[in-house]
Amino acid sequence: MMPTQRSNIWTTSRQQGVALIMALVFLLLLTILGITALSTTSLEEKMAGNMKDRNLAFQAAESALLVGENWISTLTNKPNFPDTGKGLYVASTTSVPVWESVTWTGTSGLVVYPSTPDATISGGLTKINTQPKYIIEDLAEVPEPGGSKVMDSYPSKTMTILRITARGTGGTDAAQAMVQSTYGQFFN
Repeated sequence: MMPTQRSNIWTTSRQQGVALIMALVFLLLLTILGITALSTTSLEEKMAGNMKDRNLAFQAAESALLVGENWISTLTNKPNFPDTGKGLYVASTTSVPVWESVTWTGTSGLVVYPSTPDATISGGLTKINTQPKYIIEDLAEVPEPGGSKVMDSYPSKTMTILRITARGTGGTDAAQAMVQSTYGQFFN
């Protein structure tokens, strides 16, 4: 018997292009996914930058607030209120508080960090656009609670209540933070 030879004849069938269409659909989906990821990353980067700017503004305002508090704590005599040229105000009797009516964008009637109402100090904070500013308001004088029960003629002290308002900006002036503290001090 004679061996038979098999021949492999490849027949080509007509392709419909399904593989090409599927590859294009997958490519389109991957492109959309990549663009979405890029957009999300960009948005998160902007949010992180804004948060950093806001944090810088808050820290700048806190720094100015501390300068005002430290200045008050060193005084033995009460400063003259009002002295708006030095950033010292008397609390408003109207519905608009002093700190809302002050023009914070300038320097008139404000104390610019690191200065105090009675001394101009050079220097300042870095990484911020504008140095923070603050004002001090005299809110009222209140008698010391209790006083002396032993001596009727004992002079009772009065505590002066002061409000310090500070405003800071971040790396840009668009980021702003305002902080306040109420401070009680006995003066001679």
